[in-house]
Amino acid sequence: MKNLSERALLVNLTISQWGARKYDKSVSREIEKEHNAHNAGRYNKILIAENELSEIQKIASGARSFLYDNTLPWGDNGDRLLPSTNYFEFVNQFRAFKSSFEVAASNFISQYPVLKEDARRRLNGMFRETDYPAAAVIRSKFNIEITFLPIPDSTDFRLQINEEEVSHLRTQIETEINSRITHATKNIWTRIKDAVGHMVEKLSVKDAVFRDTLVTNIQELVDILPRLNFTNDKDITAVIDSMKTLLIHPDALRKNATIRNQKAEEAKAILDKINDFFD
Repeated sequence: MKNLSERALLVNLTISQWGARKYDKSVSREIEKEHNAHNAGRYNKILIAENELSEIQKIASGARSFLYDNTLPWGDNGDRLLPSTNYFEFVNQFRAFKSSFEVAASNFISQYPVLKEDARRRLNGMFRETDYPAAAVIRSKFNIEITFLPIPDSTDFRLQINEEEVSHLRTQIETEINSRITHATKNIWTRIKDAVGHMVEKLSVKDAVFRDTLVTNIQELVDILPRLNFTNDKDITAVIDSMKTLLIHPDALRKNATIRNQKAEEAKAILDKINDFFD
C-alpha cells in the first residue's frame, strides 16, 4: 500500500510489575529431603499477600485488552498497527490507564511497610528480610509505557550494496508489508464475524438466554472499526453501516419475538456477506 507510513504507525505496550515472589532454595531442599526426592521443583514464597497487588494487575490487564481492541496485529515482536485515524483517541485513553496504574502503584508503596510486617507474621520462619527490597526499588519496578515507531519505508535504503540486491530487498519488504496488511485487515473481518455470528447463534434459538453484551459488543465495533479501517476498505465500511441496524435494546430482543426474528435474519444476512471474505 502506498503511503502506509502516513496512514498508520507501530505501537508497542510495555508493562513491568513487581512479582512479589521469591525462590527459596533452603525450603525447596527441605521439601525434597522430606519426600526423598531430587530436582523435584522450586518453592516460591509469596512475599506479599496476592490480593494487595490485584488492583495494579487489573489495570495492567485492562491496558493490554485496550491495546488489542484499539490496534491491529502486525509483527510477532509485540508491535501493533495503530491507524492514524485512531491515534488521538488511543493516546487519550491510554493516559487514563497510565494515570490509574501509577496511582495504584503509589498506593501500594505507601502500604509496603505494613504489608511487609504482615508477611513477617504470615511467613513466620520462612520470612527473610533480604527478600524485601527498599520501597524506592520496588516502586521502580512498576511501569507502563507505549512506544511508537514508523512503519519501514521500502524505498528508503542507505546500505552500501549493489542495486540488484537493493531491488531484491525492496521486493522482499513490500511483500512482507502487504502480507501484514492482509493479516491486519482480516482481523477486522474476524472481529465482525465473531460478534455478528454470536448474535445469529443466540437469536436463532427460541428463548435462548443472552447478556446485554450481545448488542453492546456490536456497538463497540461500530464505534471503533471505522478508526481501524486504515485501508479505507469500502466493503468494511459497508458492513459496518449495515451492522447499525442490529443496535437495538437487548430487552426488545428478549420480549418481542417479531423483532428478535427480524434481527436474527438481518444478522444472518450480514454474516453471509462476511463469509465471502473468508473463502
